[in-house]
Formats: sequence, structure tokens, C-alpha cells
Amino acid sequence: MSDNPPVVAGMVVDAKGNPVEGARVYFVEGPVPLPDIAALTDSNGQFSLSAPVSGTYQLGVASEEPEGFIQTTSVVDVSGEPRVDLEVRLNP
Repeated sequence: MSDNPPVVAGMVVDAKGNPVEGARVYFVEGPVPLPDIAALTDSNGQFSLSAPVSGTYQLGVASEEPEGFIQTTSVVDVSGEPRVDLEVRLNP
């Protein structure tokens, strides 16, 4: 068993499937009180966040697009997994 915290990683894409750079990915809710933990997506739309403990988390994703401000949420379970990968699609 590893002492490393579980990692939530993935990619944020727009409605057409193109990577979104500079989107803010952050924890909204989790199994424990959370500090303000966030990551910005890179030029490939990729992000990585360390979850404080195993469990189910709600992630928020926000981006300023030419069409306006877009925000969405996703639920991810990192129980028993060292890394969980997901793709988040932003729809205007």
C-alpha cells in the first residue's frame, strides 16, 4: 500500500473535443474538509490534482471562452486507486 495521495488527472476539452488551455480545475466537495486546491490546464488541456484522501470527490471546472464563462462539475471516485483519469467536456 502506497502512502502517496491518490491523483485525479485528465483533460478538459471543449464541445468540439479540442483541448482547453487555462481552465481551472478544483475540488468542490470531498470526504474531508478541503483547502482551496486547484490546477490550471496546460496547452494540451491536461491537469493533475492530488486528492487528500481516498473517497468520492466533486470536481469543478471553469473556463473563460470566447462564447463566455463556462462551468461544469464531475464526480470522481478515487477509492483504492492510485490514479484516476477522466475527460471533462465543457459545453457552452
